[in-house]
Amino acid sequence: MEETIKEEITTEKEDELVFLTPMDVSKIIGCSVQAARELFYREDFPTIKVGKNLKVMKSAFVDWCRSRRV
Repeated sequence: MEETIKEEITTEKEDELVFLTPMDVSKIIGCSVQAARELFYREDFPTIKVGKNLKVMKSAFVDWCRSRRV
C-alpha cells in the first residue's frame, strides 16, 4: 500500500512538469495544429510563453479540458 501511494505522488509530480506544445495539443484533441495554436491565444487557456514558443502545462491543460466539458 505504501508503494502505491509513493507511485501516485511521483506520477503527479512528473505530470506537473510536463509541457505541451500546440502540436501536442492538436494530437490529443484531434484538431489541426492551427486550431490548437488558436487555443493558446484564448484568455481562458493557461498558456505559458517561453521566448517565442507557446506551451501549456499538462496538468493545467487537463484541468482546462475538464472545466470545458459539456
